[in-house]
Amino acid sequence: MKDIIYCISDAHLGADDKIKEKRKEKYLLSFLEKVKQEKADLIIGGDLFDFYFEYNSVIPRLYFDVLAKLKEIIKAGVSVWFIAGNHDFWVGPFFEKEIGVRVYKKSMKFKCFSKRIYFAHGDGLGRFDLGHLLLQLLLRQPINIFLFSLLHPNCAYALGRWVSKMSRQKSSKNKFSLEGHPLKSFAENMWEIGYDAVILGHIHYPHIEEKDGKIFAIIGDWIDNFSYIRISKNGISLHYFKNKTIEQRK
Repeated sequence: MKDIIYCISDAHLGADDKIKEKRKEKYLLSFLEKVKQEKADLIIGGDLFDFYFEYNSVIPRLYFDVLAKLKEIIKAGVSVWFIAGNHDFWVGPFFEKEIGVRVYKKSMKFKCFSKRIYFAHGDGLGRFDLGHLLLQLLLRQPINIFLFSLLHPNCAYALGRWVSKMSRQKSSKNKFSLEGHPLKSFAENMWEIGYDAVILGHIHYPHIEEKDGKIFAIIGDWIDNFSYIRISKNGISLHYFKNKTIEQRK
């Protein structure tokens, strides 16, 4: 890993209207160029796409520019790691072999600047959720993946985006608070077993806190906040990307 690692999550590309999608993509492409110019590395914490399913011979046109940019920065020397989210769990051989992204299906654990870091998307962590567990088991069954692959891509993506939209609408009705939140409890448990920092995505709420030298960070999203985490020898910090204007919050 290089001296600077950037972390983003939850862009949900393809989820919004054309104007908002164009804005998201413009900011994201600009940010990826920033990562390349700074000769940094990048970790994507899942849900980069609102829905993604990998076919053997079809590349989603909607995501082409972002996929091409990822390949470009990787060829320029940027290492990119991708932790699959609940909306884009089906990234596979194309992502790894053709683009060069290193894919993790659950979590990424690494040591950086003397800190033990636990990195995951965040869905299903911190509490026992039978519904989430059953859904994941259903979606990960090889026979179900095969049957879904038989659908025409236009039908499959329309169905996938509809299900994703229902999921996001249900989540948005829940009033959010970090007080007593399962992800915060999960981070505290990970601190106790020796991790110095826990970095998660999933809930679209940019947040960073430090307690007794331990760090809990939520990356936020690339929809409204355009937030990201920066890891360097100077520490772990939360930032906001607004084209050429970058605001920092410690």
